[in-house]
Amino acid sequence: MRSLVLSAAIAAFLLGAGYSSAQDSTPAISAPCIEIKASANTNIEDKRKSLNDEAGDIKAQIANLPDGKEKTALDQRLRRIQEKLLDLVFELECDRSDLTIQVLRGPNDPPTQWIELTTYFATNRKSTGNSAPEDFFGTERAGDNQYGKTIVSIPTARKLGDMNLPSVWRLELSPDPTKHFVFKQVVPLDATNAVSEISKAISQSKKSSLLIFVHGYNVSFEGAALRTAQLAHDLSFPGAAMFFSWPSMGTTKGYWRDEETVQLSEAAFDAFLDKVAGLGASEVYIVAHSMGNRLVTTVLRDRASKGKTIPNLRELMLAAPDINADIFREKILPGLAALDVHRTIYASSSDVALRASKVVHDYRRVGETDGGVLTFNGFETIDATAVAPIIRAFGHSYVVDSAKVLGDIADTLYLHFNADQRSLPKDGTPPAQWWVLK
Repeated sequence: MRSLVLSAAIAAFLLGAGYSSAQDSTPAISAPCIEIKASANTNIEDKRKSLNDEAGDIKAQIANLPDGKEKTALDQRLRRIQEKLLDLVFELECDRSDLTIQVLRGPNDPPTQWIELTTYFATNRKSTGNSAPEDFFGTERAGDNQYGKTIVSIPTARKLGDMNLPSVWRLELSPDPTKHFVFKQVVPLDATNAVSEISKAISQSKKSSLLIFVHGYNVSFEGAALRTAQLAHDLSFPGAAMFFSWPSMGTTKGYWRDEETVQLSEAAFDAFLDKVAGLGASEVYIVAHSMGNRLVTTVLRDRASKGKTIPNLRELMLAAPDINADIFREKILPGLAALDVHRTIYASSSDVALRASKVVHDYRRVGETDGGVLTFNGFETIDATAVAPIIRAFGHSYVVDSAKVLGDIADTLYLHFNADQRSLPKDGTPPAQWWVLK
């Protein structure tokens, strides 16, 4: 009973008095679909089937060819077809008429104000020489990690899970801090000063804790800073928040380059974790998203094999992991078994981006439940399909969009509850069981 009361108290604190989750009574167009709906042509499904057939024929030809010019030409042709298929996956989702946006309703809006939130960062992106925060770091890799802090202003007149940004569709040409998230400043720090300042921020916080966010594919440095600030704010995180930003291209068609870049960032992330180990945090929480899960799980596996630990690592959360499920089960999972940490996977069948990833790879991803929920030894898998709104990133960013997911993360972080203690409904049969967020 005590645990249920605490859980309810946390949820009430996060949601705010008087707020509840509801669906709009009329279908609403999600933000990423507006432009697509304005330009998409008809017969999308016919085009998808035609491209799938063409891709299948090319794959069959490639399988029977030796390395050479003909095979290279077919590989390039297949890549162009897969790029078109990626676009069509998103167009098909926008063409659905049954999608609604999850809306949080309350009796009154809070005062029209904003707050400024400081988060720390490590990145192996090269700086551009441009002082504008949104252009401070580019998409090329640097030789060493760079450290610093970012300042983001967040409007208080917003609903939990919203990340309001200026929209040309609403004729908003510049950000208004009373309405929008504003990326205000990047402050570089050398490694020594960064460690000193972050350690001080941790020691002076309520829980002496550190939250680390690692972003995924198609995310700019600015996007990583905004998402980290939102996550820390919406969780009312009682410690220091930090993110690691690897050099994603920040574009939809940069998927293949991002795959190679995230792999090339493993040494940089490992060096970052060496710094984290010396920060003196009493509790460390890692939240990885999308392709960022490949970076986090691979490096943690390799560190475990070498006996390199992160003191007081309490939680490893894999949100919408874009990882080949077979590779995860066979090559990554055994190495993570040595880590003494609570592990959670958030997955969803509403995640269009992971369905697109499967189009490219022909293999299921860890974070998708389309075709059945995947379970893995040592991890609690949470099926978030029912509470994963298609608001941004085609249902791929529900870890920060969904009030229910945020509330569940809060119960895990603050109360150290496992899924059973959080009173989540259980599905499946032993040993392949999972929990459902509703």
